[in-house]
Amino acid sequence: MELDGAGSRKGKPHHIPNPGQGAGLMNVAWNTMDLGILNRNLLLLLYCSLPQICTQLCRTPCFCSWIPPRCPPGVPIIVDGCGCCRICARQVGESCDRLYLCDESKELLCDYPTSTGRGTCNYNYDGGCEYDGKEYEDGEVFQPNCKFQCKCLDGGVTCTPLCSENVLLASPECPSPRRVQVPGRCCPEWICDEEQQSPVSNSLGKETSIVLQGGSRVKPLACTDWSTQWSACSVSCGLGVSLRVSNRNLLCRLETQVRLCIVRPCRNSPDMSSTTGAACTPTVHSEHRLRYKTDECISLREFKPIFCGICPSRRCVPYQTHTEPVAFRCRGNLTWK
Repeated sequence: MELDGAGSRKGKPHHIPNPGQGAGLMNVAWNTMDLGILNRNLLLLLYCSLPQICTQLCRTPCFCSWIPPRCPPGVPIIVDGCGCCRICARQVGESCDRLYLCDESKELLCDYPTSTGRGTCNYNYDGGCEYDGKEYEDGEVFQPNCKFQCKCLDGGVTCTPLCSENVLLASPECPSPRRVQVPGRCCPEWICDEEQQSPVSNSLGKETSIVLQGGSRVKPLACTDWSTQWSACSVSCGLGVSLRVSNRNLLCRLETQVRLCIVRPCRNSPDMSSTTGAACTPTVHSEHRLRYKTDECISLREFKPIFCGICPSRRCVPYQTHTEPVAFRCRGNLTWK
């Protein structure tokens, strides 16, 4: 057999099948090939249509800092959304996404108000409410104590007072009326001071007579103001507590009083990132206005405080402090100061 100039074989001619023969087989082959290409395209689209988690958020292989995260008190360490590095769980009001996850131990979910890919950690309201550690169904009316009656509605708790809000006006017999909590009584009662007193504590050595609304008089209280110094903050960074013993209350009884305190933010805070040098920085002014946060509460307004700095060679503690009332909004839309 010989080859011509074009490289085709000379001799017995090729058999060209009838166009009608095998057409169905060719169509099946082409259809099968099209389905395979379509399936591969669909799989590729499926893997790449997710919010580009693998390419934008997650690194392969994992790249994590060798320094473990330092989380504020009460904030757990979790694994990020890529299953790669350890991070501090985001708390209520903090930003979150598919990488920086919210604290599931507090039933927080990342709420995405828009399609930007970033949200805010918020409580997962399922229609019910939680108040003082107890669960209530939506629409349920309950009485947590003798002073209030509450109702669970749309994940929030609304309470109405059960005690009378009547007002006792000043008179010659009672020139300085005020309300106090009398032992054995649920609701506060009006009392008449012999002299005008401070709203926090009585004047030194003065007597306070408690007069109930029925006219009966309770034994006078001889109260001398006494308080210890506030203790040091329980933590060296982040939000902690400070204690003291004082009788600065309406019944002039010794009690342990608690206040929140913050000496400085922790090192991973933006306000402390510029103080990591060798020099000692006595004070640090917060660059941004911030809200104070506890485990389940956040302050209603923002603050711009002054913190203690960081000294590499010695401990830096405050010698001058300032106490300011702060209103918080807590889980269940409750507020406290």
